[in-house]
Amino acid sequence: MKPVFIGKLSILLFFVLGIKMRSLSKSICFIFYCAFSTQLVAVDLDKNLEVNFVTEANYYPFEYLDDLQQIQGFDIDIANAVCNAANLTCRFHNQSFDSLLLTLQFGRFDAVIAALDITEERQAKVDFSSSYYKSPPVFVSAINQEEEFSMIGKFIGVQSDSSNHHYLLEHAKKDSFIISYLSSTAAFIDLSEGKIDIVFADQAVVAEFLLQEKNNLKFSVKKTEKLFIEKFSSGYGIAVRKGNTKLLQRLNYGLEKIVEDGSYQKILERYFKY
Repeated sequence: MKPVFIGKLSILLFFVLGIKMRSLSKSICFIFYCAFSTQLVAVDLDKNLEVNFVTEANYYPFEYLDDLQQIQGFDIDIANAVCNAANLTCRFHNQSFDSLLLTLQFGRFDAVIAALDITEERQAKVDFSSSYYKSPPVFVSAINQEEEFSMIGKFIGVQSDSSNHHYLLEHAKKDSFIISYLSSTAAFIDLSEGKIDIVFADQAVVAEFLLQEKNNLKFSVKKTEKLFIEKFSSGYGIAVRKGNTKLLQRLNYGLEKIVEDGSYQKILERYFKY
């Protein structure tokens, strides 16, 4: 088989999905960004490669365990579609979020897909694929019409060692109390019980929390942190060990193909119907 040629990450598509909540007067938008330039890279698809992906299956709707304890979610469907397009055999493994990147460096797994933001700090440790999803995180807290939203002196819950956590430590540590959790789910539980004032999490995760009527009546999105996307993150990417060019090229080829053939759009609409 002759090598095929793909373009590296640049600009191809913006996708905006408006999401309307019953208690919100305006739409929350999830912004998907994926891009490729005209610079060509040869990719040999003749040989099938086995890829062991690792994730943390506790971040619905991106990755979660179903009733049969199988890993499911938006990220998993994206990875499977990429593997089908790039002649890869995918296997998925579940592990705690804070150790995901270390598994690449020690060679235990081949790739991480876990709603993982591409940041400068992480790029120093691993290589990333093209971005396949981009959305600014939001602050959610109790509905209070009389009080203007402020983080000063507030207890803010966030998933430990996530890009959202690192962002808060850089931009909100001075005036707020940052409380880290093993998962966003745990943070939402404490928010519901009044143990913390605010949760800082990705829009899609917050949207699922607010879809539950008991939460929708008590809590709302107070602020969208657009600076996060503008200055801190380049969107979600698939991480691989530094220097694993062969796998990275296959993944980028697969991402380009699923955008071209419409598979990406179908997966997006399957999970974000709001």
